[in-house]
Amino acid sequence: MDVINQLLLNMLIIITPVLLYQLFWGDRQNPNLTTTNKRVIAILSTIIAILCMTYPFRFSSGFFYDFRMIPLTICVIYAGLVPSILVFVAILAHRIYLGGDIAALICSTALLITLMFVVTRAKPYIVNQTRYRNVTAGAVLGLGIGMLSTLYSCIAFWFAGQRMDVTFWIYFISYSLFYGLTLGLVIYIIEQIRMNVRMRRQLQQTDKMNVLSDLAASFAHEIRNPMTVARGFMQIVKQPDLPEDKRQLYTSMVIEEIDKAHSIVNDYLAFAKPHLEAIELVDAKQLIEQAVISVTPYAKLCHVDIETELDEKLTISANKDKFVQCIMHLCKNGIEAMPHGGTLKIIGTLQNRTVCIDIIDHGIGMTPEEIRRLGTPFYSTRDKGTGLGMMVTYRVIQTIQGKIDVTSEVGKGTCFSLLIPSLHNSSYH
Repeated sequence: MDVINQLLLNMLIIITPVLLYQLFWGDRQNPNLTTTNKRVIAILSTIIAILCMTYPFRFSSGFFYDFRMIPLTICVIYAGLVPSILVFVAILAHRIYLGGDIAALICSTALLITLMFVVTRAKPYIVNQTRYRNVTAGAVLGLGIGMLSTLYSCIAFWFAGQRMDVTFWIYFISYSLFYGLTLGLVIYIIEQIRMNVRMRRQLQQTDKMNVLSDLAASFAHEIRNPMTVARGFMQIVKQPDLPEDKRQLYTSMVIEEIDKAHSIVNDYLAFAKPHLEAIELVDAKQLIEQAVISVTPYAKLCHVDIETELDEKLTISANKDKFVQCIMHLCKNGIEAMPHGGTLKIIGTLQNRTVCIDIIDHGIGMTPEEIRRLGTPFYSTRDKGTGLGMMVTYRVIQTIQGKIDVTSEVGKGTCFSLLIPSLHNSSYH
């Protein structure tokens, strides 16, 4: 019974880190192994092997056995030969530290070297195969390793003058079967994890392509409108008997439509960019004040006053120009939401290491459905809006690890809350 308990303990020592790896690390890495991934596998394999050697089981007096070769096998299969050599050296060093019979040490070393060669040859039959072939190949390989270990143990027994009776063979057959079962189970779990990660990434890629397809169709529709209008006005301008004042009016309208198309293209490109350039530590208070200065003339034209209540040192990591663009866009939306004038309030505070920026208007407000659709391509609550500006705003804030919360009530107003992680830096002034 003690032997069975120790066997199960070795199985638990091997399987638990595999599951922990998936929980804390697996989804962060590409299924195709990276250098970082290989290092993590090598480190985990070393730890597992040492733990297996620390808690061995004994079949016969004076001889201890463990599953140290399973983590080495896993390392050879999924990390390659070079990281496996480091695991091999660690196993050998710990074996010398534990001491024991010299013949057993020699046999153990020879077994490890043979194992690395055999597993390298068997690797193509295990990785990226069908589920049945993965489990079968892993179990057969484990069974073979167990039998190979038995062979080397027989040699060690022969050198030590030990007698090999029926009990010896029963134990070692069980040992080989457990080896095959454990390695097959571990390989099955790992391949299942890898397959799940690949499927998840494929689904994400499919979602991206679907979004891109919808976005491209909407983009083509939106860009076609101003171009069609501009073309119509240009045809009118070509008429020789057109009065000069009309010609000037239509020309300015053509320029306005082209500017609108240019703005749509810029917003589309800003949304498509995977990252922000020149991200640095900035004081959000200064950038908000800069944005307020820029939109104040427009606010005065709309009879809107802008009030600010900003704490000191609202330090965030962001791109200055993009962040100012976001604040200006939200302020402009708030101003346009108050067609009869009013007050736009901007509050900036630091709460639990989070910079909270509230942009509050007392305008027409939005319904829950309108709030839900904010930030989606080409959706706008304004007649002349394209929705791309809000989409870019959401994109920029998400890129700096922030989020936007919206609370609104029809007829009472709207509050846009920007929640951005604060980065304290003693050298920042």
